[in-house]
Amino acid sequence: MEFYPSLPRPKPSGRPWLMINMIASADGAIAVDGTSGALGNPADEAVFSAVRACADWILAAAGTVRAERYGLPRPGAASRRARRAAGRADRPRLAVVSGSLDLGLGLPLFAEQHPDDDPPLILTGRDAAAGAVEALESVAEVVRLASARPQPAEILAELDRRGAGVVLSEGGPSFNGQLADAGVIDELCLSIAPLVAGGASPRIVHGSLRTVPIDLSIDHLLEASGTLFVRYLSATAC
Repeated sequence: MEFYPSLPRPKPSGRPWLMINMIASADGAIAVDGTSGALGNPADEAVFSAVRACADWILAAAGTVRAERYGLPRPGAASRRARRAAGRADRPRLAVVSGSLDLGLGLPLFAEQHPDDDPPLILTGRDAAAGAVEALESVAEVVRLASARPQPAEILAELDRRGAGVVLSEGGPSFNGQLADAGVIDELCLSIAPLVAGGASPRIVHGSLRTVPIDLSIDHLLEASGTLFVRYLSATAC
């Protein structure tokens, strides 16, 4: 648990360090029947917690929040110790990117809030419907960004304004494509599950418009229960 949070992540100028954490099958699928749960195992769950312990903010697109039934982050005791040792708050904050604000109030991140929880931050576009904003304001902080559709640069600028040093994006793949296009990915933590999934699942980055690959280098490679855990750094972050 202490290994991941203690690694250096120098803050780039004007924005937080951006991590992406994803799991994929050996043939590149990121989901089975629409969710990533079937790809994981207890070792992956432990690494997932360790990676989350690195971040001041967790960032996810609305589609992922709906599909995976996101709740607010509630780290266990080991994760809280690792976070304190790295100089972070006991819990990361959660930010959700949604242009349409199609986020039902029955989702766990709203319906299962505790009195001492920091509410989720919902980042939307400048033209978000006033009624949709009003519906969420009792359970979340809603921020309209300058663009009609939230852009990676302004998303990270908003989190930087809030003191974020490290932001962890958990997808989904289309949002990862936007981050790749913006050239802001500093670190990729990829779990490779020992199975072939088949199907039509997208890759971890989907819909990117980039034609020039993002060069990565392997910083660490771990194995447990047949699953490979790879920490990549982008060439610009090394």
